[in-house]
Amino acid sequence: MKTHNELRQRFEAEALPLMQEMFAQAYHLTRNSADAEDLVQETYIRGLRKFDQYEQGTNLKAWLGRILFNQFINEYRRKKRRVKSVFVEGVENMAGVMDAPENDDRLPVMNATVMAQDERFLENLDQDLKAGLQEMDERYRDVLLLNTVGELSYKDIASRLKLPIGTVMSRLHRAKAFLRSKFGAATPQTA
Repeated sequence: MKTHNELRQRFEAEALPLMQEMFAQAYHLTRNSADAEDLVQETYIRGLRKFDQYEQGTNLKAWLGRILFNQFINEYRRKKRRVKSVFVEGVENMAGVMDAPENDDRLPVMNATVMAQDERFLENLDQDLKAGLQEMDERYRDVLLLNTVGELSYKDIASRLKLPIGTVMSRLHRAKAFLRSKFGAATPQTA
């Protein structure tokens, strides 16, 4: 068992040289230098805390990339929760809207195909990632979005899409593999 000090020294020696590459990946996702810097900082903080879980000899860049991507998705979810819609009764008829606007908790219950076209969701993604989601086979994209953005479990996705759990797991794996091959970036691990 390594001491905290030994782990910290090893993390600094191995992870700090990868910081520029992590920044490039973060910038690719955020398209904003300040947001990319924040994302890298959060990635390195989390990476240092979890470094005892890193299996030495494996790809540290991919491990950090996975943390970075998870942080990016988590930040998107936090932003989504902060924005609240305002609905004033009676105004919907004047504006030509028949129903009340959907609240911000709609993504977990939204059809994944609609989610992939939702402007509020898409505005938080860079152009390449949007294009990748739109290129992805709908069967795989739906499972990926329901799991990573909708935060649904395999069982819930299987129930919603009327699929066996094994099929859900396979499609999620293929969706992540598609993104890795397209962008060379790690994708989030899910339960």
